[in-house]
Amino acid sequence: MIVRLAFTALAAILVSAPVFSLESGSELLNKMTHSHRELNYRAIVTYQLGEQLSSYRITHTVHDGKEFEALESLDGNHQDLVHHGHDVNCVHPGPQLIRLFNADDEQGFYRYYDVDVEGEGRVAGRDAVILSIKPRDVYRLGYKLSLDSETGLLLRSDIVNQQGKVLERFQYVMLDLNIPDNELIVDGAIEVQHKDVAVNDPAAMHIRVWRPDWIPAGFTPLKEAGDGNAAMTYTDGLAVMSVFVEPLLTTDSGAVAVTEGGMRRGASVSYTVAFPESGMFATVVGEVPMLTAKQVAKSLSWDQR
Repeated sequence: MIVRLAFTALAAILVSAPVFSLESGSELLNKMTHSHRELNYRAIVTYQLGEQLSSYRITHTVHDGKEFEALESLDGNHQDLVHHGHDVNCVHPGPQLIRLFNADDEQGFYRYYDVDVEGEGRVAGRDAVILSIKPRDVYRLGYKLSLDSETGLLLRSDIVNQQGKVLERFQYVMLDLNIPDNELIVDGAIEVQHKDVAVNDPAAMHIRVWRPDWIPAGFTPLKEAGDGNAAMTYTDGLAVMSVFVEPLLTTDSGAVAVTEGGMRRGASVSYTVAFPESGMFATVVGEVPMLTAKQVAKSLSWDQR
């Protein structure tokens, strides 16, 4: 979870003296989607999950068209992570979906979220503009984002439920944008193979042995490498939700060894449903309300072959 927040949700773009107050929420969100591909920085960030608070040191640089990323835990027994080798021209589905539509479109991302500029503030000693993203239905969570006024970097991200309660918070407490040229390559970096995902044709779902018969409007299936019969992932541009299907386990007495139910950890939920007649069980995992995960999981059906 922290890796996705630190490396994917860190949104920034280099701009020259922008005047954010004159820009709409959709324009700011579009700028945010370019995030880490443009900026060199060192930072200390905190990640709050319920009452648990963790802190990390992040280093991010771009050198010869490649990104170098390092994440070091500053407390606890978390494993230090170093990533390198991600091509800056790689396209990710969430930002792509956001950029496909503007706030006036009747379809797409902005049909399901209201995006507004709430005001100004300060995060990590820097001026910031506050962006509010509110869902238009009960199947999504809300977001409050604080963007650096100089660079557009995402300095703070709150994921909130329908009642406005903060479920997760990611926030900078220190930011250094001045990394010398001779330090643009992170020592000891470990190369990571990043895979791109693309928007899939929803009609292709019908070739699967199983399929969900209900997905919230606006969520788009993604085409990923791997066993297509084992999992499927969806996104609406912000939220990501995955469906996993596995063989059903039974006890020695023949009873089903899977209990229907859900769990929550911060903004992430999971909901599991057994399908004894198909000999399978399904688990839906994602940053969505429990209601959404439950309805998707219970909607699964199997093609008769």
